[in-house]
Amino acid sequence: MNDLENYKYDPAKSSLATSLFEALTKVAQGNIPEELSVVDFFKALEQPPEKALGDYALPCFRFAKALKKNPNLVAEELKKEMELSGNAWILKIDLKGAFLNIFTDQKQVAKTMIPLLLSAEGFSLLSKNPVHNNTKVMIEYSQPNTHKEFHVGHGRNVCLGDSLCRIFTYNGFNVTPVNYIGDEGAHIAKCLWGMEQYGGEKLNAAVKNKAEWLGQRYVEANNALKEATPEEKVKIQSEISTILKAIESKSGNYFDIWKTTRQYCLEDFDNIYKWLDVHFDHFFFESEVSDSSQEIVEEYMKKGLFVEDNGAIGFDMSDKKLGFFMARKSDGTTLYATKDLALAKVKFNDFDIDRSIYVVGSEQVFHFKQVFYALEKMGFKQAPKCYHLSYGMVVRPEGKMSSRAGNSFTFLQLIDLVIEEINTYLEKYNNEWTREQSEDTAHKLAVGAIKYGMLHADPNKEIVFDPKEWVSFEGNSGPYLMYSYARTQSILSKARELGISESLEHLELLTHESERELMRHLYDFNQTAIYAAENYKPSTIANHLFFTCKAYNRFYAEVSVMKAENEHLRAARLALLKAFANTLKTGLYLLGITPPEKM
Repeated sequence: MNDLENYKYDPAKSSLATSLFEALTKVAQGNIPEELSVVDFFKALEQPPEKALGDYALPCFRFAKALKKNPNLVAEELKKEMELSGNAWILKIDLKGAFLNIFTDQKQVAKTMIPLLLSAEGFSLLSKNPVHNNTKVMIEYSQPNTHKEFHVGHGRNVCLGDSLCRIFTYNGFNVTPVNYIGDEGAHIAKCLWGMEQYGGEKLNAAVKNKAEWLGQRYVEANNALKEATPEEKVKIQSEISTILKAIESKSGNYFDIWKTTRQYCLEDFDNIYKWLDVHFDHFFFESEVSDSSQEIVEEYMKKGLFVEDNGAIGFDMSDKKLGFFMARKSDGTTLYATKDLALAKVKFNDFDIDRSIYVVGSEQVFHFKQVFYALEKMGFKQAPKCYHLSYGMVVRPEGKMSSRAGNSFTFLQLIDLVIEEINTYLEKYNNEWTREQSEDTAHKLAVGAIKYGMLHADPNKEIVFDPKEWVSFEGNSGPYLMYSYARTQSILSKARELGISESLEHLELLTHESERELMRHLYDFNQTAIYAAENYKPSTIANHLFFTCKAYNRFYAEVSVMKAENEHLRAARLALLKAFANTLKTGLYLLGITPPEKM
């Protein structure tokens, strides 16, 4: 019998799987096929699409085939053996053809789950997976370009990447969060040219948002090129090319300006990361891999992978329908893709990672298909473990935003809008709270509103951002979830003032349907966290928390906690409420959100 050690996060399923394996052994009169194990039963148990069909369903076709018996007959025999097993998790079993529909005993659920969630042990079960513990995962996200403003699209990337780091860590992986800053290239030369032409008031310490100021010069340079006559365009492009070469030569006035303005942008980015409570273990810079990208080309030309084609160097990927992968242009310069190869080599060799995840917008899907195939052909064993988390853009109601067009909405503008909305809500506390309390609560609510707004939709879908909707305290929003948490803290605080505490002694009294529904959502939390990691989808956690809060609010409306029929039931309901609060707080943490204790 295979070990269920890695499946402790689901004690009901583990227990049922064990009983089912033992039941099949009896049905097969000890002649159970070697290819079947208790883990097969664990994996075969599934949640029915409707609550009325039970908590777990087991399709018996595979097991019947292994025994060479009729599936309906095997299901019937398993049902009989399971009912004789004395398994405390089983309330009843319904037979539907070749399916066993198993209803779990609510008392056993409460008795097992609530103590785990109150002690926090339930939130550490996934972190003890030995396979995950020995797997190094590097998650690269954010990747802003210097000399451009940090816009709302960058915000979605940061929220996704940070949440993914937290979710993978929760699942026991050894995670290294990294950033890759685009700090060189034509866009910077355009920006510095724009500074000379349209600088007006010079960039200095008095300019609050320096990256945004530099982004405006980039937009102006682009507009100048668009509106220029053919003769003017040649002149402008020549001047921009001169600036670019000066930066690449790493000497002279333009290089000094580049270093200063680059640092301004990095400081602006760092302020946003601090505001969002996001951190990176390492920063990579595009300027650091320029030379090594040329070395990559030379190395793999010698090895015969890269070949010359009309002056360009690369290799044919038509066998994968990926066209020609260009590693070096005919003018001798490498491409962004070549730098990604050089960066991947650093990740694999210097950081010894097993898996590499890139959080990058959906417009780069083809790019990463080429990069990953190139890494495979270059012989990197980690290539099959590279993954591109593609996500949809954040758009305004009128359509896509673009730095080049100058119609992007900056992330700092979004922060100001959201805080303004939240402060309107918090005005009622002006006479109760200190300024520090108000600012701290507004900050937590703003971060939560933005992160939840960015995360609750499937990553593949575009987001039409609506700040008013994101700060709403009703519906599927961050503030709704945070308010649900604050409500639990208010009740628990009131109980403490009255000298009342939760108790685990009479959890069997939690028999109301709303209590059962809430417990089922709490029970499924870890399974949701596993799914989120396996599918790179923080949205599954966001939406699970939303439905858990709906179940909690139904519970709160239909039964009384503080005015329960007797003190034993009140103590049990307080325990359930606290288990919900702990689960919600943990789930919000996985989304990068810290809820205020009071609202």
